[in-house]
Amino acid sequence: MQKEIQSLINEVNTSGAHIFYYFHDQDRYINNLIAYVMSSLKLGNHVMIIENDRFMPIIQEKIKEQFSEEQIDMIHTINNYDFYCYRSNFHKETILKYLKDMITPYLEKKLPIKTWAHVEWRDQEEIFHALGEYEQEADQMLQETDFTTICAYDANRVPQTLKDILMDCHDYYMTDESISIIKRNKAITK
Repeated sequence: MQKEIQSLINEVNTSGAHIFYYFHDQDRYINNLIAYVMSSLKLGNHVMIIENDRFMPIIQEKIKEQFSEEQIDMIHTINNYDFYCYRSNFHKETILKYLKDMITPYLEKKLPIKTWAHVEWRDQEEIFHALGEYEQEADQMLQETDFTTICAYDANRVPQTLKDILMDCHDYYMTDESISIIKRNKAITK
């Protein structure tokens, strides 16, 4: 899968992409995240990893093992609970502002950055509708910036209705073993 990730990152490096990762296997997920970081760093990009407390220690250990000090300085991490539940629940306006505020300094300094975000949420009413709206608005923002991000979702938590929405506001569909382009139904495409 490392070759597929590297090929995709090389292909979209200057044009950007919004990638939906629907994962089943934690070990493959983490290996794919490390491959994404490696491919991004090879192109001189900073990488922002938005991840949970369960996976982050494993990821940080792999980063220490596989990357130089200089590369590690280009890898930035944030807890995904802090990112997605800043107001104690999933509030799309807050998250979109946080995302924009987070990447703007890099864009203003012309420092290339890519993100990897493990999207998680608390059980709350109307969450799937809010997630869909968030992804659609994030997609519009990302298309304006030529920014590349992977939005990773645990397949065990995603009902088919949400998966359908996510497939319609991303450029690529990624699983633990493959990457394919998405032919969108409604969303604006590049």
